[in-house]
Amino acid sequence: MGETVTGRRELDELDQQLLHLLRGDARLPVAELGRRIGLSRTATLARVRRLEASGVIRGYHADVGRGPGRGYDRGHAARVGIVVKTPDVASYVRKLSTIPELEEAEGVAGEFDIIARFSAEGAGRLDEILDRINGWRETYRTTTFMVLNRYIGPSGVP
Repeated sequence: MGETVTGRRELDELDQQLLHLLRGDARLPVAELGRRIGLSRTATLARVRRLEASGVIRGYHADVGRGPGRGYDRGHAARVGIVVKTPDVASYVRKLSTIPELEEAEGVAGEFDIIARFSAEGAGRLDEILDRINGWRETYRTTTFMVLNRYIGPSGVP
């Protein structure tokens, strides 16, 4: 059938179709979702609520485009591998999130504890950000990877 939902029952073909449609457009009305998979609005809503309650659907979000001067259009982007000397990585990430140029931060396994992506107007601003991070007592070291080309974007399309 499908993948296991938190140890309970497996996702059937209709669940898989619903998830595919919601990945494509999370704002589709329930009636439209039902029409596309061949169920009534009520039956579709019950499935969506079950998927939400079981944790398969964890939320809905806006895929916000980057306008001029924001995000990937800022001109200079870098990924920064960060090794921290604190067991409270969540607190460290909250501190990172106070930097407006932070695009994303992920906890990772391997050489680094965190991989963060920053996007700024210029290399000078990225240098200021790195100086700030390296000045924190919780930072052990950083390694910076400047982004030269972006082949695949957030939408998965080059």
